[in-house]
Amino acid sequence: MNDFKNGTIVHSLLESLEVGIAVFNADRTLLYINESMALVTGGDPESTRREPSGLLREDRLRAADGSPVLSDDLPIARAFAGIESKDVPYIYINPRGRHLWLAISCRRIVDESGALQYVFTTVGDISRRKTREDKLHFLIEEAKVLSLNTDFRKRLAEKANLAVPALADWCAIDLRTDDGTERVAVVHRDPAMIKSIYEFEMQFPSDPKRPSGLLNIIDTMQPQFVPLVTDEILRAAITSPEEFDSIKKLQLNSVMIIPITARGRGLGAMTLAYAESCRVYTRDDFQFFQEFCFHLGVLLENGLLYEELTRKERAKDLFLASLSHELRNPLAPIKNSLELLKLRDTSQDVREELETIEHQFDHMAKLLDDLLDVTRFTQDKIEIAPHTIELRRLVDRALKSTDALLRTADITLHYTYPSSAIQVWADETRIEQAISNLMSNATKYTPSGGSIWVDILKEGETAVIKVRDNGAGIDPDDLPHIFEMYYQGRNRNHASGLGIGLLLVQRIIALHGGTIEARSEGRGHGSEFIITLPTTNILDLAKPGEPHPADSIGGKHILVVDDNMPAANSLVKLFNKLGAKAEAIHSGEAAIERDVSDVDIILLDIGMPHMDGYATIQALRTKGVSIPIVALTGYGLLEDKQKALDAGFTAHLTKPVGLKDIAAMLDTVFGS
Repeated sequence: MNDFKNGTIVHSLLESLEVGIAVFNADRTLLYINESMALVTGGDPESTRREPSGLLREDRLRAADGSPVLSDDLPIARAFAGIESKDVPYIYINPRGRHLWLAISCRRIVDESGALQYVFTTVGDISRRKTREDKLHFLIEEAKVLSLNTDFRKRLAEKANLAVPALADWCAIDLRTDDGTERVAVVHRDPAMIKSIYEFEMQFPSDPKRPSGLLNIIDTMQPQFVPLVTDEILRAAITSPEEFDSIKKLQLNSVMIIPITARGRGLGAMTLAYAESCRVYTRDDFQFFQEFCFHLGVLLENGLLYEELTRKERAKDLFLASLSHELRNPLAPIKNSLELLKLRDTSQDVREELETIEHQFDHMAKLLDDLLDVTRFTQDKIEIAPHTIELRRLVDRALKSTDALLRTADITLHYTYPSSAIQVWADETRIEQAISNLMSNATKYTPSGGSIWVDILKEGETAVIKVRDNGAGIDPDDLPHIFEMYYQGRNRNHASGLGIGLLLVQRIIALHGGTIEARSEGRGHGSEFIITLPTTNILDLAKPGEPHPADSIGGKHILVVDDNMPAANSLVKLFNKLGAKAEAIHSGEAAIERDVSDVDIILLDIGMPHMDGYATIQALRTKGVSIPIVALTGYGLLEDKQKALDAGFTAHLTKPVGLKDIAAMLDTVFGS
């Protein structure tokens, strides 16, 4: 050490440095230590120089992850063993109990023969820099956890994971519930310690009325900060020696419990603790996590709102499905009776009245379908089954479906088709639905004696359909909003329907890769809707002529099981009129007792009391009944159809069902 003291310039230089410096000779004797070494490590300069043996001893030094450093792994010991280190970060617990981040370097100085002469050690306090880096990394990583598609509880757990081990040994997040709290995350590197904290909380549950209790902290939104947990603090917070012994095993050293708040109310709390690493939180740490929990409150509130909206959306879907079912049940016998009346010889006047009734009936059924369709479209639950279709033929069929409506309203239809065929890759049913919706809309807003023009043309690789009328027109203020759900215009005197038809058209066209545009010069100047669809060069296959329903239904022995007696009996009457052998029974129990060996197919209602369709088909299949069983029900959502197929039904029909639908189903089931 005298050699260093005698070198006045070198000595002055080393003493002026803020970096702690220590020099050892080859036999591990401390030759020199500067004043900064004592200051950096938190000791008294004179006492450290008099008694340097406690310098960076193993019980005070920990690795960057908080784990203890064994004596052989101390940086000075490794240097004597031949392994140098440079700016390796360590956690150091100084004599005052405060944890620091130190960057330690140990360099070996050898002579010409390679024999060790000295070990030169430098120690720098990097606590501020390391804390800033850890917090910045924490904020960067937590900002990545933003997806609304992930359950917000999982996102909260991910954020808790980010705090350990850099900013906490323990991290837990609890949410306020109607009857207390719900723990959504507890994080520690050691799973055994997580088990210990759960066991402790089960054995010694927190008193919700205690001022320092978690529930009170959330409700009062007053944080709790204990920089250094002492035995006295623990004894003041517990109720028994057993609880004290148990909590000591958790090794809590420094604790923060910070409320998660939003809009002036406590939503939860984040608990952070240093334990086995012996680190302590500072006021800066406390303020940092208070700010973080403020942002966490925004995320939590959004998550709770999203969860509530999702719950309401599910409830709405259930309501719409139930409403559809209840409305379709009385529609079914009406549809069957209409089909029967059409099969009879009637006068021209009666046939025209039947057409009007049927049109209005179909319109009502269509409103039900639209109501369910818009729910499916907004949730991306609609799938299309495209194939090559000739656009002129499709549009022509859609226009024919509006003939009766146009005649009743005394509206003239003008249409122009191109001379050559235009082929598009599309779902025939959905495109026809879109065009029919536009025609229905145009008819609704065109006065008696007015006109509707439908034009089909091809522009490059795009097919264009224009539907124009000289009716009521669209206000300029309404034009940007007409494709919004339930929008019926500012002038409600002209509104009718549900306000969802145009939205459905837009969603259908978008699914096909097309566009729709609305134009109008204003109220009283009519309106025009322009649809574009991509064309295709894939050749269409010729389709056979549509068979008469009697060809498919005649000769079949059909059993109808439905508790709605008018619906079941009218459907049986219709089948028998077409040459089938049909009968009706009105409960699931009766269907099970019935010998069905002579039956070709069963049409089974799902929503029956006592024993529903699902229980009935399960019992029938258990009995060994293998004939086709078709679900005939008012529940028509996509998931309802899939549920029926999963339950063992051969096919699914949604009430009210027409003869064409039944005939098509029979052709599919029996492979006609």
